Amino acid sequence: MDFNAFVGGIEPGGLTNDFEVKILICFLLKKIEQPLSFDQINEILQKTGFVNYFEFVEAVSELQKTDHIRPVPNGEGAEVYELTEIGAATAQTFHHTLPLSVREKTVEAARELIQMQKKLEEIEVRYHAVSDGYILSMKMKDIGSDLMNLDVFIPTEDECIAIRERIYADPLLLYKALLAVMLGSYQEGKELFEEKL
Repeated sequence: MDFNAFVGGIEPGGLTNDFEVKILICFLLKKIEQPLSFDQINEILQKTGFVNYFEFVEAVSELQKTDHIRPVPNGEGAEVYELTEIGAATAQTFHHTLPLSVREKTVEAARELIQMQKKLEEIEVRYHAVSDGYILSMKMKDIGSDLMNLDVFIPTEDECIAIRERIYADPLLLYKALLAVMLGSYQEGKELFEEKL
């Protein structure tokens, strides 16, 4: 059995052993305690730079064949991978063979991805053309009533795209600052934006 992983594109300190890559995937699913899609796991591992994409694809395939992970529907028409009992036991037994920095950075990247995806699910930012520019619409959802529904005229599509990216980057800042200004707390709104600089 060949234990050498593809090493192209791997950051220094990354995994060069295919057994370690499989352990990392099992460890990730165990630590996050929720199923993840192929794309989510790939995005996490590529963000850290610890695993080559081709090695990742091979590891996922082998983990399925050996019943360490299994694909399940997520209820939204997509497929996610969950850890089996064998996979959980593997993660528990062998996670210490992975460098601590690899484990910590992988879990941190996963939590950041999940948090960002939750933000995107709670916020809708859309725009459409009108005769003299664009109308950008933002909806900030919450349990029960929406926190905010806002329509704004924007002159160009490029500005709509830039505004949408800023909203997704920190939607809470926008909500707090607008609320502060509308309530007459101009200094508080100013301080919120200054903290971001």
